Amino acid sequence: MDSLRSFTGGRNLRNTLAVTATAALLLSGLVACSGANSATSGSPTAGSQSGSAQQAQVTVFAAASLTEVMKTLTDKYHQEHPEVDFTLSYAASSQLVQQLSAGAKADVLVTADEASIAGLQAKTSDPVLASGSTIIASNKIVLALAPGNPGKISSLQDAAASDKIAVCAPEVPCGRAAKRVLDAAGLSLKSPSQENDVKAVLTKVYTGQVDAGFVYSTDAKSAANQGVSSIALNDTSPNKYPVALTVEGAKSPGVLAFRNWLAGSEAAGILAAAGFGPGESTGSSLKTPNASYGPK
Repeated sequence: MDSLRSFTGGRNLRNTLAVTATAALLLSGLVACSGANSATSGSPTAGSQSGSAQQAQVTVFAAASLTEVMKTLTDKYHQEHPEVDFTLSYAASSQLVQQLSAGAKADVLVTADEASIAGLQAKTSDPVLASGSTIIASNKIVLALAPGNPGKISSLQDAAASDKIAVCAPEVPCGRAAKRVLDAAGLSLKSPSQENDVKAVLTKVYTGQVDAGFVYSTDAKSAANQGVSSIALNDTSPNKYPVALTVEGAKSPGVLAFRNWLAGSEAAGILAAAGFGPGESTGSSLKTPNASYGPK
């Protein structure tokens, strides 16, 4: 019996030692794994030491007339900076401003005219936008004709006499631009179909619901393969496209870097290829928004 107890006790001791050793190995493995996870997802210092770029998610609110080209711009930027991802939202400039005023979250706002953001920029109590904006492009209003020109429209006067014309609502930049051109010519529209944004106008044109519509030159160009042609108008004051940052967006180095790129030569080339006119600044002349984030 003593020998049996000795044998059993020795076996128990060996088992205990084996379990203890295994636990120690597991504990050391967990510590190592914990250290690896911390280095991967840890502080900016760890990221800079490893040479990896910081991930950034940038939310862009852009005017409807930028729908195609903003996707091209952000795709290009992501190719060069894969650590930056984008969420894009398009609407009439006035609607984007309303959404931001109501508390919607975004980092970058690009509208189709300066008047759209004037109210937000002037807001000194609980400001939404950081101070300052940069003009990155311009655009002229044209008269887009339905495929085959069924209304036989050849001039602004013809459009004014037609009862099948679409135009943006007066509070929308493309609506203000159309009114500017019509007022300069001393004309007015009979009973136009008023739309929420320029893409809605363009849709009515290329589907033949109207004979013609007032759109930007870039929109008419994008619909040329659908049979849409256009008539140039005497638009002597093209709409200017400002890019502004929200208060929160201006705090992010990733957002600031993208804004600077948007105002630079590479982005200008992409915008020009889409038919946009030049802006008024380059990335080299930009400054970081004022730390107070309020208008001056």
